[in-house]
Amino acid sequence: MKFPLRVKLILAICLPLLAVYLTVLTIEYRISRREALKQMETYLTEVAARDAIALDKGLSSIAQVAQSSGQFLETFRHRESTELERLARDHLVANPQIFGIGVALESPAEAGNAEPPAAAGTGKVARYVCRNRDGKGLRAMDITAVGYDYTRSDWFLLPKLLRQPAWTDPYFDEGLGGILMCSHSVPLMQGETFEGVVVADVSLEHVRRQLAQPHFPGEYRFVVSRSGTFVYHPNESYVMAESVFSLAEWHNRPDLAAIGRQMIAGREGVARILDPQTREPKWCAYANVPAVGWTLAAMIPEQEALAPVHRRLQRELCLFLGGLGMILCVIVLVSGWITSPLSRLADAAHLVAQGNLDVQVEGINRRDEIGKFASTFNKMVVDLKANVEATIRETNARQAIEKELQVARQIQTSLLPMLRPPFPNRHEFSLHADNEPALFMAGDFFDFWLLDEQNLAVVIADVSGKGVPAAMFMAVARTTLRNFSTPGVGPAEVLNIANRLIVAENEEMMFVTIFYGHYHVPTGELVFANAGHNPPFLVRRSGEVACLEPSTGPMLGVFPGVSYGESRCVLEPDDVLVMYTDGVTEAQDAKDRLFGESGLIELLKRMYKRSVGDICHAIIDEVNEHRRHEGQDDVTLVVLRRSADEQPST
Repeated sequence: MKFPLRVKLILAICLPLLAVYLTVLTIEYRISRREALKQMETYLTEVAARDAIALDKGLSSIAQVAQSSGQFLETFRHRESTELERLARDHLVANPQIFGIGVALESPAEAGNAEPPAAAGTGKVARYVCRNRDGKGLRAMDITAVGYDYTRSDWFLLPKLLRQPAWTDPYFDEGLGGILMCSHSVPLMQGETFEGVVVADVSLEHVRRQLAQPHFPGEYRFVVSRSGTFVYHPNESYVMAESVFSLAEWHNRPDLAAIGRQMIAGREGVARILDPQTREPKWCAYANVPAVGWTLAAMIPEQEALAPVHRRLQRELCLFLGGLGMILCVIVLVSGWITSPLSRLADAAHLVAQGNLDVQVEGINRRDEIGKFASTFNKMVVDLKANVEATIRETNARQAIEKELQVARQIQTSLLPMLRPPFPNRHEFSLHADNEPALFMAGDFFDFWLLDEQNLAVVIADVSGKGVPAAMFMAVARTTLRNFSTPGVGPAEVLNIANRLIVAENEEMMFVTIFYGHYHVPTGELVFANAGHNPPFLVRRSGEVACLEPSTGPMLGVFPGVSYGESRCVLEPDDVLVMYTDGVTEAQDAKDRLFGESGLIELLKRMYKRSVGDICHAIIDEVNEHRRHEGQDDVTLVVLRRSADEQPST
């Protein structure tokens, strides 16, 4: 998907900024979370210890009241009902944590006596003073009068059996207080004789009021007894009905059972647990209440502990989003200021691409890179228009020259024999020639014509240089040879005449190498003169390749007064004469290796039995393959074969 430069600029700034801030925010959140949980752990530990100490202190004070009352009764033995009731009222008024105080003496039946023991002359005593349920005022009662068999109660039996003060487990007292309470009983002893107990009761409602004041939302406390039973819990259905172990068993929570074992063992600690019902993670700190062997635990949801962290995170996120919005607005404005000129430049470049070279970008008067770019673009368009106009002029001129060269090439080609085969009515020999120029115009040329019915003139030549000058010099040389080639005048004499004429007018000192021969058709004899040209190859019908004699004189057109000699050879039936220019043997490959005479000889040994036209084409193809079709020099070939079965001419 393609995005405009403005969008890319915005993304390039905002995305890294967002990534960096989110990374920092994540790291800060993790550090803050760890610190918050650590602080919460410390807080819960302190709260649990503080509340456990406060609860233990209150229960210890109640136990101290019961013990002091017992010591007083053992010492002074004031056991009249009025004295006991006054003593209880004084303690209740002085200590609001105590719900009720009672004195219960051993019954005559249990003592083995027919009558109750005489206590200050009053007889049997069992009195109880407690607070009203509305918390206003006190009420006193005779324990024996309400039909309450206190001798079966834990608060009476425990000190009787243990012979020492003892706390009872929480219980619901239907006979006396009619509330959920816990009692501390102190035995009254006369020597080794058990005479009764002094009991001080504490209402669990008082414990609830003392612990039901959380500092954080969701925070609460609970108290379990030495057996793990809930003495207090915000969920009142748990109180005296469930234990830590029953909840662990019901919800299949072995971790909760392990914490319960730590609690009843009187240990202290902090643990992260899941709420048995909501599965919400919570933190629990528990501490021992040694006075009664209970354990107080403080609970707080982890979410509440992390609430300040979340609020700070939300606040920072809001600030970041607000800041990012402001940055985005600034970036949008700045990116528009930066990219607007670029958009105009892009539109102008699009118009230039469509061919409009009169476009100029106006209104960008800045000294930065964009201003320089706009100035350079305007100059580039002006220069481009000038270059295009110059190129058009040059192209038109070149096309005119190329058209003229095409005409010149056509004229040059028309000077060469074009008929294939050139002498269709002569069966005594077969002849084929090809010319492939390196440039548009060739400097090589070939020619052949019948001097008479029995003599064939054959010419192959290579003019120095390439292109138009060589082609013009070639035309002059060809015309001169044609004009002076007549029956009875040998090849050497023709070259002598042509050399004198060309040297006289050759101010540019151009030259031409020529192989010129007269082939006598009936006998196969070839009389030739060679003006510095590559000697042809003669391929015998046996496949043997022979090179004709070398030059019989220097190149033509340079040295005045030279005289050319002649040589002779005979073509036997089915022999092949191959004439070529140096464009064949001097063709080079990419490593500057020449095709060479050896390459041509090997090719002729393979191809000599084929037709003269196929031999020409094969040589040109091999040369082009060797030089990878890169024109290096003109390539010209003339191949003459004497027929094996000669037929007389008509």
